[in-house]
Amino acid sequence: MQLKFKGLVAISIFTLIALIGIQGYLIYNTYELKQKTYTFDARTAIGKVYNTKEMDSLMWLYRTDFLANLEVDGETPEGQTQLMEALEKKTAEINPAFLKMYNEGLAQQEQKFNVRFKKIVTSVELTNKLTGNTEKIYPKNNQDTIMLLGENFSTKDGLLINNSTWTDNSGSYDLVFKASIYMNIDGWDSVMLKELSGLLIISSLLFLFVVGLLYYSIQNLMKQKRVAEIKTDFINNITHELKTPLSTLSLATKTLTSQHALGNKEIADGAVEIIDRQNTRLQKLIDQVLQSSLGYQEIQLSKETFNGSIFINELLDDYLLSIPSPEIKLNRNIDSTGIAMEADKFYLSTAVINLLNNAIKYGGTELTVEYGIDKIDSTHYINIQDNGIGISPKYQRFIFEKFYRVSEKDTHNYKGLGLGLYYTKQIIKAHGGRISVESEANKGSVFTIKIPI
Repeated sequence: MQLKFKGLVAISIFTLIALIGIQGYLIYNTYELKQKTYTFDARTAIGKVYNTKEMDSLMWLYRTDFLANLEVDGETPEGQTQLMEALEKKTAEINPAFLKMYNEGLAQQEQKFNVRFKKIVTSVELTNKLTGNTEKIYPKNNQDTIMLLGENFSTKDGLLINNSTWTDNSGSYDLVFKASIYMNIDGWDSVMLKELSGLLIISSLLFLFVVGLLYYSIQNLMKQKRVAEIKTDFINNITHELKTPLSTLSLATKTLTSQHALGNKEIADGAVEIIDRQNTRLQKLIDQVLQSSLGYQEIQLSKETFNGSIFINELLDDYLLSIPSPEIKLNRNIDSTGIAMEADKFYLSTAVINLLNNAIKYGGTELTVEYGIDKIDSTHYINIQDNGIGISPKYQRFIFEKFYRVSEKDTHNYKGLGLGLYYTKQIIKAHGGRISVESEANKGSVFTIKIPI
């Protein structure tokens, strides 16, 4: 059963992880698809703006200027440097007009986002027609990239959309002028987040729902498993508790009907007494089960007002008379509060005696009972402390449940039905109070009852 339950939980968690993976994969694919769609739309929009006669005539301004300077400065390295500087200066003059035309053209495309444009020089090669020598005049060494047109954003943040080559052989040189065009969608992350917000919200809600459902299912399974174990344990315990008096009754009945008892009044009377005692024991056992099955709503209290200090002292005096072992030591720390307690004496006595019996049952040889007033929450408090075996923290939240008994490795070392602490809690709840425990294994326990003033 334990392995089956763990296997079911493991399969459920694996299924949840698989669903998360599939959902993440679908969201990522949606993101990639949207990105490709927007990139295609942006490239189309740039193409419509860039490939116009107005733009082409604007770009011929720096080309014409470059060709004129090439005839003068193309021969020497110093002249070639001046040639590239002149190109950079000319494009800087043209760029404002280009940006104006670009932005106006892009606005007409009614894009959902702002697409930035940048065109840079990547390579310039010259072939001298007289000598046939080919020389790469740009880039040299680690020369910075020359921006021709557009906005100067980082190339790493941009997307390469086109490589262009301009050739000219009208002058003294054969020119191969290469350039690259990059685009950058401004606020790309926010645009994608906005576009995918609906999908992300639905996915998050679905994920939370599945996690909640899984958690609820596992909790229910654990609860049902615990209830099943408790019921099985209770049936085993009640069967064991009933067998002893029933066996004794059977023996006493056989004795009473035997030949030895027919003419012997002493044997017959002894057998009748045994039958009477075992019958009383059975009746008490049945009454305990019936009474302890009551919830706090069904407990009918007959409250009265009395002195709490006197009540506790009288209760302990009577209880000392019933303790079979002289080794049990009962200490008292009872305050004379002068504040009256309103409660049902019979039920409150039952609750306190249950805790005292439990303390002795689970190894307590020195008990301390304290009574006083807690001014912070305005309650009468009764503390019952023992030096018994204690309760491990992992079991403490279950000990007040019906039929629950602390077990180690599926064995119980102490007799009982697991109803005492449950019944005690129901009595205290019926009074509008609360009961709590502080304990550690092998270090004893402290049970605290609090009844409102």
